[in-house]
Amino acid sequence: MLKRFAACCWIVGVLGACAPAEQLPSSIAQIESVGIVAVQAHKQSAIDQLLRWAELGHPVAQRELALVYVKYPDMGNPNTAAAWLQKAALAGDLEAQIALAQAFHGGTLGLKLDDAQACIWFEAAAQQGDGRASFMLARMASHGQGTPQSLERSVHWLQVAAQQKNAQAMYQLSVAYREGEGIAQNTMQARYWLNMSAEYDYNIAIQALAMELDGLGGDSSPFAERSRNLFKEASDHRLMRWNTHL
Repeated sequence: MLKRFAACCWIVGVLGACAPAEQLPSSIAQIESVGIVAVQAHKQSAIDQLLRWAELGHPVAQRELALVYVKYPDMGNPNTAAAWLQKAALAGDLEAQIALAQAFHGGTLGLKLDDAQACIWFEAAAQQGDGRASFMLARMASHGQGTPQSLERSVHWLQVAAQQKNAQAMYQLSVAYREGEGIAQNTMQARYWLNMSAEYDYNIAIQALAMELDGLGGDSSPFAERSRNLFKEASDHRLMRWNTHL
């Protein structure tokens, strides 16, 4: 009897060893491609594949699976998307950290509004070089959301975000230098960051720079041509934004 039992166990073990292992994704691009199919087409086979990869601990798969639950909340309980985002964020996935921070900041995905937690996750993303996250930290410090209100700390994060090529942060940093808010007034730095913001196509900066140059002289001014070009560029930006809403 014992010999028969041992033989059965051996057979089960051999069969288990011979069973094909779950195929690992070859790249992040492969996971995200499956994620697109899962989110946009709601294809069950794609969702199942994401779930298998997510359960194996792939952060990108966990984030993509969370996005499926965000779009189709009836698939799980209210906290399912947040739970997968938290796993991905803890594993260091940048987009998951930002999405989780936004969920805490807005009190969405079944999470209670918690700006302190939002700051934690925005800072994690900022440390990975994300200018969006750094700019949000600047805004939250300016308004005292999740952190003591501090213009100096706000300017610190504006500087970080500007270095990370966030055009909106560049413009706000220009304003801070111009007005001396949270940092010593410096007209040269104000002009530099206004120019940089315009270079990165931030529409408000383009308009502000155009108006500033336009006030420096008439049609014979060396600034006149640049001013006209900037006004045209600002107008083109408004037209493009209008057309996207038609």
